[in-house]
Amino acid sequence: MKSSLSNKVMLIYGAVFLVIFTLTFGLSYTGTVGKLESDLNDTNLALLKQVDQKIEVAFRQTEKDLLTLMDELEFVYFMLDSYLDDAQRYSNFYGLSTKLKNFINTNPQFSSIYVYSAVSGHILTDKAYVKDSPDVDNWLDDYLEMPVYLKWLTTHQLWEGNGNKDVITLVRSYPTISSPGYRKGMVAVNINEKVIYDMVKAVYEDSNVGYMFIIDSDGNVVTHDDKTQIYRNLKELPHIKSVLSKRGSGFFTGKLNGVSQSIFYRDSDYTGWKLISILPESQMYKPIKVTRNLLIAFAAGMVLLALIVLFYVNRWTFKPLDRLVGKMSGTYKLNQTQERTDAGLTYLEKVFDQLVLDREHLQQHVRDSRPVLKWRIMMDMLVGYRTDYQAVLHHLESVGVHLYPDRFLVCTAEISKEGVDLRAKDETLYTYAFCNVAEELINLENAGAAIDLGEGRAAVIFSFAEGDAELNHLRALAILELILDVMKKQFDLIVTVGVGRGCSEMKDIPQSYDESQKALHYKMVFGQHSVISIEDLQPLDSQEYYRLIRTADRITDALKQTDIVKLKEYINETFREALDSNLPPELIRQLSFDLIMKSVQAVGSIGIDLKESMSQLDSQYELISRSESLKVMETIVFSFLEEMAAKINDRRVQRGSNDTIERMLMYIGEHFQENDLSLDRLAQEFHLSPTYISKQFKEYTESNFIDYLISIRISAAQKLITGKNRKVNEIAGAVGYVNTRSFLRTFKKYTGMTPLEYRKWADKSQADNAD
Repeated sequence: MKSSLSNKVMLIYGAVFLVIFTLTFGLSYTGTVGKLESDLNDTNLALLKQVDQKIEVAFRQTEKDLLTLMDELEFVYFMLDSYLDDAQRYSNFYGLSTKLKNFINTNPQFSSIYVYSAVSGHILTDKAYVKDSPDVDNWLDDYLEMPVYLKWLTTHQLWEGNGNKDVITLVRSYPTISSPGYRKGMVAVNINEKVIYDMVKAVYEDSNVGYMFIIDSDGNVVTHDDKTQIYRNLKELPHIKSVLSKRGSGFFTGKLNGVSQSIFYRDSDYTGWKLISILPESQMYKPIKVTRNLLIAFAAGMVLLALIVLFYVNRWTFKPLDRLVGKMSGTYKLNQTQERTDAGLTYLEKVFDQLVLDREHLQQHVRDSRPVLKWRIMMDMLVGYRTDYQAVLHHLESVGVHLYPDRFLVCTAEISKEGVDLRAKDETLYTYAFCNVAEELINLENAGAAIDLGEGRAAVIFSFAEGDAELNHLRALAILELILDVMKKQFDLIVTVGVGRGCSEMKDIPQSYDESQKALHYKMVFGQHSVISIEDLQPLDSQEYYRLIRTADRITDALKQTDIVKLKEYINETFREALDSNLPPELIRQLSFDLIMKSVQAVGSIGIDLKESMSQLDSQYELISRSESLKVMETIVFSFLEEMAAKINDRRVQRGSNDTIERMLMYIGEHFQENDLSLDRLAQEFHLSPTYISKQFKEYTESNFIDYLISIRISAAQKLITGKNRKVNEIAGAVGYVNTRSFLRTFKKYTGMTPLEYRKWADKSQADNAD
């Protein structure tokens, strides 16, 4: 036979292989190039949607602000032309004119405002007052009979004192909900066309291909990249006709001036305008064409290589069969050649390896998008778009962020380098390093996340599982001081941090964020590389009651230590100072109950079950309310706290000992003067993980590591203050504080007094004891 078996097998396998390879290439091409094209179209439609949403938010806010202004009493008098005399008329005109000017000044996007009274025929603007006159072109009168309550007018020219301006106008009837024939006047707010154009350019700022414009339902241009197109009617253009005939959003292709263009459009549900983006296909699909050509070239090369390999493998695999057929038919002559080793279809293995690699790359792209999603979620929380913890919880989990449901605090950091003007790339890199360091240190004992705000700034959200706002504020300040120290030592960076107040709910995060930014503005006063709390910007309340209730911290500390002698001494001193300060009986009763409540909260934070004690609070409150003697109230408070101290002792007796934590406590006592003492350092010293140490430390000491370290340092500072007459900055450095202001703030919160006040108090106490 003329055709050998090996040739037939090669043809069959070659045909099957080509079919399989063609299908594989077709699917890969569709999944790659087709998906890229679809994503590109979706991205352009999403940009139009973003422009639409941005304009709608601005316009709705304009309408809301205008409705608020229309509720003013001066506005009603002017519209109804209802005055008792000329004096009231002029007074009302002056008041309304002032409010119109304030309205324009507080809303930079507004160009001018017109108020027209159909009753009097007068027009009042933020710049002028025009009486009814036939010589005046009253353009607002034309809209008295419009069938709707409000209308957004397409770009038109309007005289505003020093020349004509291109404006977009919101016309609103008065009263706000009134039909034609019942209206008393009209109000118009003018927005400069450039404001709308800037909103568009803010979205398309990175694009220099094609152009984008907005038209109304009649084809009139509202705003355009080409300013010569304003006031033109484009409805006769073929592609504009197609857009006007369509509803919703979408895209189509067409030829403009002989060039293929992709035309994207979207209807605005609020204004009824059409948002149109036109992009040249040659530029738009250039990346896709490059990908397509590479795929085709790669496929052609693979086909050629496959045919060569197939021919080689087939020739040496089926040679024994050809010999058998040749012997039987007598037509095949044996070739005495040395047998070669079968090369196999190794190229197929390479093809499948490449497919797996492509899939891994796709999964990597998905993972790479997580930081962007995390940034978006955190920014929404900071600006108040996400306020429900349960609604945002699964989004946080998907990007690996853990936050507790309440007790939040926000700080804003600014990163710089001394004597160096950082480039944008370096700012991004250093901010990324700061965010990683911050999240690592925060999540050792608490929870939180940090994101890059751009331009060398970062926002950090703290979240605490327990503690009141004041205690959590101290914890955050201590952690931030440690973060600043790490950034200085590891990266030689200067980090300035503004800290807002703590909040109990997620909806209050924007307020804390605003406070942190306000605090950061004071870096010129407090200096760089420092932690600036919003509380540093406000003077403390000087009332005696506030000062006394601050001393409750030492009472709770004595309670946690079950030091009954000090507990009784501190309670006695507090009540004696209340008596010496001539506090009213009502405030003394409130002070007594506040001491009980703060002690209950402090003991509850260390894991003591206080259900029985909490049930007694109502009876304690009644006993205090009925008490007529300061000594009786002091006895009630001491008895209740003594009972809780007994429960703490019982709990500690049952708990047993922990040699590892005891050794850590000794280590802390020996090294608390060193400012870099942290959980990470303990972990390295004792060869344990920071998380394990934090859990064991809390269980054994009934306190977080940061809280324990602060209490040790403040106790040591108290001893140094009452000893030699040393300077405050020397004492701060001696107990492990690099920043003196941070030491002063912490000392004040823990003792209720500044170091100087404490020194005077201690000297007075020693003198009293000597007497």
